[in-house]
Amino acid sequence: MRIIEHAEKHLGAIRQGWKDNESDLGLQVVSFLDCPCETVSTFITLGMSGEALKINETKKVRQELVLSVYSMEIPNLIVSCLMSVCEAIIARGKAALRGEVLPLTDELADRLGFDAVYCTMPVFFDDEFCTYEESSPSTVMVWILPIFESEANYIDANGWESFEDLLEEKDPHLCSLKRDPVA
Repeated sequence: MRIIEHAEKHLGAIRQGWKDNESDLGLQVVSFLDCPCETVSTFITLGMSGEALKINETKKVRQELVLSVYSMEIPNLIVSCLMSVCEAIIARGKAALRGEVLPLTDELADRLGFDAVYCTMPVFFDDEFCTYEESSPSTVMVWILPIFESEANYIDANGWESFEDLLEEKDPHLCSLKRDPVA
């Protein structure tokens, strides 16, 4: 089974796809409608896992990014965000780790209304989706959550575990690009 088949097994049929024709990396983004729930679209990258990324000096992992938003959001903006974050992670050669905050470019931050993305596990999906075991090393799905500067500052000051506790406590609409900051 290829990674695209893995995604379709867990998310359903691909609704739409985009390819970055300006890059030599061969990155693509595909979307799935009503996933993980009705009125939400999930976008995932394809091609990022072509690069094995360092976790530390001795261990590597492959990754693809996941971003879920309400279906009424602007897909081209989501695709731009995913492509930009992919390219930044691949360029540095280091895997995105749980709890890591990755800044967005100024242009993307202005268009998206958020300052960074927060990397975590895709908790809205079943555990089998989160890791694709048929690559070597395995491919891990990384959920990127757009966050505000105040939330990035909160993570810096209090740690990612505390931020995730805050998300559980406040229960914001994490799939909305119009949500208010929780911190």
